[in-house]
Amino acid sequence: MSPTEIALRERLLLAAIGLIRRGGLAGLTQPRLAKAAGISQSHLTYYFPTRRDLLTAVLDRTATDQLAGVEHAMRGAASSPTKLAKAMGAAFEKAENSRVLISFALAASEDPEARAIFERLTRGIRGEVATAANRIGIDDDAKTVALVHALGVGLSVLNLALGGSSLRPKAAEGMAMLFRLLSRTRTKD
Repeated sequence: MSPTEIALRERLLLAAIGLIRRGGLAGLTQPRLAKAAGISQSHLTYYFPTRRDLLTAVLDRTATDQLAGVEHAMRGAASSPTKLAKAMGAAFEKAENSRVLISFALAASEDPEARAIFERLTRGIRGEVATAANRIGIDDDAKTVALVHALGVGLSVLNLALGGSSLRPKAAEGMAMLFRLLSRTRTKD
């Protein structure tokens, strides 16, 4: 691909992610994407001949971006449980990211290629969580890491679904409580 084609492909991927952030997976249609990127639909099919090709490329890009964001957040906040809980809480409360990741999970439940990308993202996130857990003095075994990850995913989904409701959980507080509980468990063993 030429530099111009690479730039247009990048613009298409960013526009597609933007559509998912605003309207979920249902918001990603070829006509909407073509309009958002300022190109014709036939031009779009040059880069992504099928919706599945488009979705796979978007999921791959999303996974790469999400993992880079997690790595950055963990690196900067893993010096204390409080800083880590705040950083993770802030990430879990971003509705636009949650909408993309929920769409991603739905796609992964139906498509083996999407599932493989989702598994790569999950392994990467859990690796970062394990490293951060070790730094703040909690166990970094697979079960503990899976628990931290599951709480984060759950908080993310609840925050998205409940919006401004008083029932909306405070993600940083939930993570801080989990870290306190895990710290106590470790010292008892």
